[in-house]
Amino acid sequence: MRLWALIRPGHAIGLLALMLLSSLSEGIGLLMLVPLLHLLQNGADRSGGVGQAFYTLFQSLGIPVSVAGLLGVFVLLVGVRSAVQYLREVRAAHFQHELVDRLRQTCFAAFLHSEWRWLVGGRSSDHASLLLADIARIGVGLNFALSLLASAATLLAYLGAALFLSWPVTLLAVTSGAALLALLAGQRRHALTLGHELGMANRAIQADVQESLAGMKLSKILGNERRHLDRFMAVMATLRERQMRFVASSSAIRALFHVAGAALLAVFLFAGVNVWQTPAPELLTLVLVFARTIPLFMNMQQQYHHCLHAYPALREVDALLESCRLAAEPDDDGPPSPWLLRTAIELHSVSLCHAGRDRPALEGVSITLPVNTTTALIGPSGAGKSSLADVLMGLLLPDVGEVCVDGQPLTGGTRMHWRRSVAYVPQENFLFHDSIRQNLLWGRADASEADLRTALHQAAAEFVFDLPQGLDTVVGDGGVRLSGGERQRLALARALLKRPALLILDEATSALDVDNERRIRDAIEKLHGGLTVVIIGHRLATLEHADQVVALEKGCVVAQGDWRAVEAYLRREI
Repeated sequence: MRLWALIRPGHAIGLLALMLLSSLSEGIGLLMLVPLLHLLQNGADRSGGVGQAFYTLFQSLGIPVSVAGLLGVFVLLVGVRSAVQYLREVRAAHFQHELVDRLRQTCFAAFLHSEWRWLVGGRSSDHASLLLADIARIGVGLNFALSLLASAATLLAYLGAALFLSWPVTLLAVTSGAALLALLAGQRRHALTLGHELGMANRAIQADVQESLAGMKLSKILGNERRHLDRFMAVMATLRERQMRFVASSSAIRALFHVAGAALLAVFLFAGVNVWQTPAPELLTLVLVFARTIPLFMNMQQQYHHCLHAYPALREVDALLESCRLAAEPDDDGPPSPWLLRTAIELHSVSLCHAGRDRPALEGVSITLPVNTTTALIGPSGAGKSSLADVLMGLLLPDVGEVCVDGQPLTGGTRMHWRRSVAYVPQENFLFHDSIRQNLLWGRADASEADLRTALHQAAAEFVFDLPQGLDTVVGDGGVRLSGGERQRLALARALLKRPALLILDEATSALDVDNERRIRDAIEKLHGGLTVVIIGHRLATLEHADQVVALEKGCVVAQGDWRAVEAYLRREI
């Protein structure tokens, strides 16, 4: 019912109306057999029971009481039911796809608006599996749930028709069905368990595929192709084993229903003839009703079985959305215009701890970055440079201390507003499998052709103009069709296109040759006085023009000032 609430009310009401109309037409169509059989058996004799009720109804509607007239009405009812069933199935498919799309949109939006610290604490392949496999399972489960509702409505129509014909036989049928459902309670619990295990198997194969594709080059270099394949086959075998156990469980239930259904139908027929002496037309119609009810009842059990199998996926989505809600970032409460840095960025006794780490990533860091200056962050690997960059960007909120921009603390929605004015060029750059133009426009969607060219010149990325398709060149998955240096220059151009108040370069020139490094260094120098820059790196040629240097070790500032002030540290470490 909660999933039902995600769909637009008009669609839900329309689907329920179609289900009700379909079941009513089914029940009336079956009851039409009674007067037809009476007419065939007794000719003009129309006295008594259900047949007489229908004759009276037809006469009041002006329908001729004849074999041709009754057959015409019967065919018309079947046609109406077929049309209604078609509309119901199409509407149910729309219903299912709309729910899947909404769930995926909701979950993806929840990911996008969650704190970075929570996101990196999880496994991206698990999130991908949930967005793709688990939500798809929920959609399939919903489809079975809708089929279950339709089957339940049809079953009620059948039972209503049967009750109208003979209440003792109907009572016996309902009691037998309830007893059979009680016997299958264990199978329903088993379906829930299998659904949970299938979710785990789906996440495992998603993680293996993602890691295998990312590590394929390494596998080929190390000669571990067979090991890679064996690992993939083992995970896939586990997934198939979970699926086959569910198939076996469903098939066992189906076989049980076939045997039990035949036995119950024989009991109903025997009781109708020998116990309640039901007239032949009513009895034949009852036999037809129950002959269709038993497989319908079996289908309902199967549909419910599939719903239970999909239910653990829904619980996983619920748990994820609750985790995202608890880790949600505050809304951006700043003005639509970018933040214009006027005085300085200040860190006051900032400390930061990552989950699962004994030692703080940052501890008591206090630094000031004056506006339009360049600051170099240096230190050994693991010193906390990247963590400090994340704090400066507003990506991470310090556990202790505060970050102030122009004297305003970065808390709540203010942090979100500041982040829109920061550009970051990481050591490992990401490019979409799209054209260079589209990748650059992620920096600023409304950038003109002249803006793109200026940014490329500033980033020493003029090689783009020498490509056969220029800005429309497709870079490949992750930029694989470009060299490492070319990818870094495009990432720098994308960052500059944003016109940020703060530009952070994390080893941004590490993959460049001497000539291109010099050109980027010159470009950064030209930004001096108009942009606040933080450079993380080790190569002195890139850092030598910094206005101040901050040296970090084990999350603490061990030296700070101009090059002369940190000269002793540089002689020891660089």
